[in-house]
Amino acid sequence: MEKRTIKNTAEEYLTWLQVERRFAPSSIVSYRSRLKGIMRDIGDMEIKNITTEHIFKLKSILYERDNSEVFTGVVMASIKGLLLYSKDQLKIPIQIDPDAITIPKRKKKEVIYLTVDEINRFRNSINISTGCGLRFRALVETLLGTACRISEALSLNRDSISKVEKEARIIGKGSKERALYFNEESLFWIDKYLRSRMDKCEALFVTTGEKPRRLRNQDLSRYFKRQRILAGISKKVTPHICRHTAATTMAMNNCSAIFIKEILGHSRLQTSIDYYISLADRQKVKMAHKQYLKY
Repeated sequence: MEKRTIKNTAEEYLTWLQVERRFAPSSIVSYRSRLKGIMRDIGDMEIKNITTEHIFKLKSILYERDNSEVFTGVVMASIKGLLLYSKDQLKIPIQIDPDAITIPKRKKKEVIYLTVDEINRFRNSINISTGCGLRFRALVETLLGTACRISEALSLNRDSISKVEKEARIIGKGSKERALYFNEESLFWIDKYLRSRMDKCEALFVTTGEKPRRLRNQDLSRYFKRQRILAGISKKVTPHICRHTAATTMAMNNCSAIFIKEILGHSRLQTSIDYYISLADRQKVKMAHKQYLKY
């Protein structure tokens, strides 16, 4: 019987994550890369022989390299997940309790978002006379108008959106089905973009050329970077910052944290409160200071 090592179990585990746990393709790529790194650091070990000492060694190596808490966390999540899969699904008698593997907590990052002026400058800098430009405008308006994740926007098909209900049913983070709500601006640009297309591809956002395919996240970095420069915006602009912008705008306009949670598809209400409501409150306090502290 073939020995169960990290290498010859990894792909089976990744397939299980994709099919049963509905992990996003980007997460699968990340986990695969992290598992390869683990093999380089502690060797392609038999899974049943992995001990707590090996986990400590792995963490020590990662910290010596000054890896970020996020990177280290993904590495730990990868090996922890592989061990859990081996124990629960493959019934391998492992020496370590996977639940004892701690994953570093991510430090709370400052929320970066665009102001109304920056949003308008970014929008107006997009050249909609080209197919790529019109597609990009429709995508940006979708991100701003729904507050969705980029993976969720790119998973949409032409027939996903109900124009009557102004919503779409999607499979979001954690394989949970939820509703995506569209505003008038996003629907206008999506319709304008679709009317310009001649292909039959079912995906809402596709590449250009003779054989269009569904647009991928990695196709977009250069567009956002170039447009930020053209718009004269100094801060970083990414699809996720469009999501932050939408959520922050709702919070600034006194939207309830409960509604923001549902619109963004957060699993925990506290996440919405910590990131957006508290930020809006700080901005309002600052405005109050400017308005009322006068001698």
